[in-house]
Amino acid sequence: MSTTTNTGLNQPAYNSTSPTWDQPLNYNATILDQMFGNTTGVSVNTGSSSTYTLITAPSSTAAGSTSQAMRFNLTGALAANQTVLLPQGVAGMWIVSNNTTNAFTVSVGSNNGSNVSAGSTVSAPQGYSTIVYSDGTNVSFADSGIVGQNPSLTSITATTGTLGITGNVSPTGRITPRINTSTSVTSPLAWNSNSYDEYVITAQANALTISADSGTPVNGQKIIFRFQDNGTAQALTWTTTGSYAFRAVGVFLPTSTAGGGKPTYVGCIYNSYNFYWDAVAVSTQA
Repeated sequence: MSTTTNTGLNQPAYNSTSPTWDQPLNYNATILDQMFGNTTGVSVNTGSSSTYTLITAPSSTAAGSTSQAMRFNLTGALAANQTVLLPQGVAGMWIVSNNTTNAFTVSVGSNNGSNVSAGSTVSAPQGYSTIVYSDGTNVSFADSGIVGQNPSLTSITATTGTLGITGNVSPTGRITPRINTSTSVTSPLAWNSNSYDEYVITAQANALTISADSGTPVNGQKIIFRFQDNGTAQALTWTTTGSYAFRAVGVFLPTSTAGGGKPTYVGCIYNSYNFYWDAVAVSTQA
């Protein structure tokens, strides 16, 4: 009896199953039930030399742990990056839940017949469920375009690098600055623009040198320093040579705190053309 390529549905020839016509019909009903509701567990290979795991080809008798399942639940303590291969030439759409452990990737592809991906693959993120589809050769994300018309998100995190956003961003709430607050910093003040937008130093009790930025700032990025001493003015020295150092533009970098515990603010903008943090605003409480 012939079967369909992608789902293994039975295709009996005319009058070939009489009087047992119920068998292919029931097989097909079970297969369809799996396609729309079944989860099958997939134990991903975990050895460092085992780099692929095969999904079983569709069965005309609805075997259960095959590519006919709606969802694959991937498990295993990985020791290397792995690839899960769909059966050769089988197209379809699946939910892939990556519940493996250890810091390795799991990619999903289509078998070329020699246990190698026939075309493009996708990486199923660990700890998440992802919808993928295959044309029998290439595997892609089903949601690689617009994700919903009005998605409601509490946070967005770029796993690596920079999270790019096109168009206009119009926040209705406040953008909370990242502030580092310290009391009487031991010189020098080692700071990092990757982590903070403002450095607040209170009750400073000794002279302080502000080092060059240890981060990787971007053009136009801003940083604010607020210095308050312990009641006695303390000397301030600014690093003015080398990349990510400071220079004054239209102002004078303060050489001491104000004394009396009064705050002094120094606002800077990063200039990537010259590799300097340009101090453009200095203000001290009267």
